[in-house]
Amino acid sequence: MHYAPWMRLVERYVGSLTCFFFTLIHRLRPTPKDKTVRKILVIELVEMGAAVMAYSSLRYIKDKIPDAEIHALCLASKKDSWQMLDLIGEGNVHVIDDTSLRALFFSIVAQTQALSKKKFDLIIDFELFLRISAIIAFLIRAKFRAGYFRYTMEGMYRGDFYDIRCNFNQNMHIAKNHLALTKSAVGLSGGYYNYAGRIEKSEIVVPSYKSDASLRQLVRERLKALGHRGEPLIVVAPTVGRALSIRDYPKELYVEAIRKLLAAFPVHTVVLAGTEEHRATCEYVRSSVGGRCLNMVGETRTLAELIELFGMAELLISNDSGNPHFAAMVGLPTLAIFGPETPFLYGPLGKAVCLYEFFHTSPSITAYNHKNPPVLVDPSLRRISPERIADMARILLSGKAKYGTVNNEIPYLV
Repeated sequence: MHYAPWMRLVERYVGSLTCFFFTLIHRLRPTPKDKTVRKILVIELVEMGAAVMAYSSLRYIKDKIPDAEIHALCLASKKDSWQMLDLIGEGNVHVIDDTSLRALFFSIVAQTQALSKKKFDLIIDFELFLRISAIIAFLIRAKFRAGYFRYTMEGMYRGDFYDIRCNFNQNMHIAKNHLALTKSAVGLSGGYYNYAGRIEKSEIVVPSYKSDASLRQLVRERLKALGHRGEPLIVVAPTVGRALSIRDYPKELYVEAIRKLLAAFPVHTVVLAGTEEHRATCEYVRSSVGGRCLNMVGETRTLAELIELFGMAELLISNDSGNPHFAAMVGLPTLAIFGPETPFLYGPLGKAVCLYEFFHTSPSITAYNHKNPPVLVDPSLRRISPERIADMARILLSGKAKYGTVNNEIPYLV
């Protein structure tokens, strides 16, 4: 969801006041006597790769409550990623229309009314201090609600109406944070500062994607129409798009990196991937590189088609976005370029290496500033040279990379 400055002001002031009002109402509510938990709604509105990061939490729910009925609420643009998860039943992914402010408002009203009728036992809000998700969680009728809580931190206010509260740890991977919140929620824990324990690396798992032969053939035919003749593929996703353009590695540096990579691998073809929103950037890269660089923007029309493309490739190079998380579902080696956010929190769970410069200004987008960056261009990204990208890509293609590390050195999921 792209936030204009005025929308941030509304979220901050009107949202805070609404959360305070809801807190007063919540204090009048008696504690439910029936503590049975079977019907669960998880809320994660914004992040494209959130379904992959939350998968371990959903599996934990199923392990502890085998007959659990799990639902998810997300923005309409994120629906496909949640529908792919085998732990969420058909028809249990519910969406909010975010195409305009008016559509957002009326969609929230309609969904909160419709979901309240389902009488959930538990709502787990995976959003990081986003007030709109807290408001939605309050408006949906449920016995218990769980979410991240600020405890003694200044700021970050979004009320005090979660029955199960959990600390958010900025120094812990987001998949582990979500699992800590889920363990607290499923156990209806009233402990202060939940969760008081370790989350082991072995508890974090990646959902798998089952390839569709007809869909893969469709993607193969579209590649052929662009000039592909069966050469090994390197997929590059050179832009995140308007909403989070601060994450973008400079397009002119992408051009240099791709040229170096194609020179090192003369039989490979680079395929540029993205949606129609990304066409201008991808066409700039394609026309600048020329030769064995194909622009496939708009040709993977669904998330499943994009993942099929990943399944056909040997390497993905991408900015910090949903792409590296989806590549993990098919085991595609990935080079993810980080700058304004930290790989120690959002590093891909698959066969990935993250490039990161450890600037004093990084991360500049955090839960603590509600992902409101102080600058629009991240200086640390320009410090990552095209040579470094090409060199690391060669290491990944040779099968010698240390997966799950920053700069092929430091593990980010421990």
